[in-house]
Amino acid sequence: MDFSEAAARRAAFYDLLQHPLTLWPPAVAAATAVGLSLFATVSTPVSASIAAGGLALGAANWAYRFFWLGDAYTQRHYAKLHEEFERMKQQKSAELAADLKKLGCKQGQTQVGQFEDKFQNLIAVFRRMLSENELTFSRFIGTAEQVYRSGLENLERVVILLLNLQDMNRDDLAERISVLEKKPARTHADETNLKALKDQAGVFDQTWQEVEDLLAGNEEALATMDKAGNAAIRIKDRSASQTPREIMAEAMGLLDQMIVRANNRQVPAITLEQDLKK
Repeated sequence: MDFSEAAARRAAFYDLLQHPLTLWPPAVAAATAVGLSLFATVSTPVSASIAAGGLALGAANWAYRFFWLGDAYTQRHYAKLHEEFERMKQQKSAELAADLKKLGCKQGQTQVGQFEDKFQNLIAVFRRMLSENELTFSRFIGTAEQVYRSGLENLERVVILLLNLQDMNRDDLAERISVLEKKPARTHADETNLKALKDQAGVFDQTWQEVEDLLAGNEEALATMDKAGNAAIRIKDRSASQTPREIMAEAMGLLDQMIVRANNRQVPAITLEQDLKK
């Protein structure tokens, strides 16, 4: 979900290319010109003029809507992304909260609620500082949604990792390793068991470290949402040393940086079929 202004303008550009008044005049004029030429009803220059006229009409419609009504189409793009996010959030949040509770991950379960609370706080702040009709408002909300979404994706990864650890007891592994290591004369079977137990302990430690890193990354994201809200509050502060534009850039920059860091932590999605082809 790309909420950048460039992506929104690009979406509006392609939407307008598919507008009936952009597509149909050139198509109908071209078909008419070709038909008239085939039946020799009119001369070639006239047919070309008809085709050019239709193309010009379609281009004029696109230009009018893009340059004069472009913001409305950009807002429509943002609205679609907001709706998509809301559907995802409602479904994922409830599922993740239940899964994390079942797995005993209290910090992750708490984070589900914290992301929603801080997101709603940000919306409340932005609504007081900006007009909802402004593209800046939509982009702010969209960027906050991306931070929220990355947090939920991290928690989904946490659930998967914890599921893999469900049948592993780190204390039991450590105890069994200690017993074998203290054994004065280890057999081949003992060495094999010791290696297997150490491998399991290594998997557990590596997996648990990833869980902690993901949860820590979410704490960073939650703090960033607080900072972005605090920055936005200063927009109408007359005593602020920065201009409103600079403050807005600061708040947006905080969220954008958080998204970059979150994307760098994401595990790339791949299907089994794709993996087997490698």
